[in-house]
Amino acid sequence: MSAHVRRLYASRSRRWRHAALALLAATLPLAGASAQVRPAGVRVQAPLPPLPAMTVDSSLFNALRWREIGPARGGRSVAVAGSAQRPLEYWMGTTGGGVFKTTDGGMSWQPASDRYFGGTIGAIAVDHLNPDVVWVGGGETDIRGNVSHGDGLWKTTDG
Repeated sequence: MSAHVRRLYASRSRRWRHAALALLAATLPLAGASAQVRPAGVRVQAPLPPLPAMTVDSSLFNALRWREIGPARGGRSVAVAGSAQRPLEYWMGTTGGGVFKTTDGGMSWQPASDRYFGGTIGAIAVDHLNPDVVWVGGGETDIRGNVSHGDGLWKTTDG
């Protein structure tokens, strides 16, 4: 290494060392800086002891059984709606399969649009005052390479 390169390297190395020391010094608390002033009469509470590790009896899980929820093959779904007046009733719009309805909280689903319309459903809304009124919008809202255009808006008054 030439003398000029060694001087330049030493100069840069010294600057980095000074910057690192300055950063370290800025992060360390100063002596006495951590002392807090308390108003008269305020007592310091001792920290709470740590809680013991929680143990769970794994035999409690033995009663759980796997179950399928929803249609056997629903595919993608981008639209779901329900009503607070009917807490177990939900409507689901699928991408390519139409509209399905459940009245038992999802245990079973029935096709609701097979005789009327089908295709991709992108939006469903249930009237919050009258859950018999349901609007369904065709088309997909997801940005994908295989989205489907909408075929219109449908409304039922006997949902």
